[in-house]
Amino acid sequence: MSQLRFLSVAFALLFTLSCRKQEAAPPPSFVPNTGQIQILNGCGKSGVAESFRDFLTGLGFDVIEFGNARNWNYEHTLVIARAPSDCIARDMARVLGTPRVLHLQHPESLVEATVVIGKDYEELMRTWQQPKKSAKP
Repeated sequence: MSQLRFLSVAFALLFTLSCRKQEAAPPPSFVPNTGQIQILNGCGKSGVAESFRDFLTGLGFDVIEFGNARNWNYEHTLVIARAPSDCIARDMARVLGTPRVLHLQHPESLVEATVVIGKDYEELMRTWQQPKKSAKP
């Protein structure tokens, strides 16, 4: 019985440690899972959806649609996983710098994930636009 308890504690510890590793910032050679995604402007600032589209397509994401959300009252940027697997949504959240991922599957959805841009877009964009630090002294 004690071996079973030990194995269950060890498994729980390994699972917890592996989840924490996934929350870390992406390494410089990060290659996202690609998939068809949608970008919606939920902040009301003109041109923001296009900026997000350009950034994400530059990383290899397949943006098939962008436009306005139903309203412009989103305080925070949100990534919505539309497919059974949330790999694409999690990768987008990592590169965008937002911890907000919502699972909202829809069997008739044409996209695998949706980004709704919130009023925190400037803060997120600053992290993308920072000059890359050189590894050389």
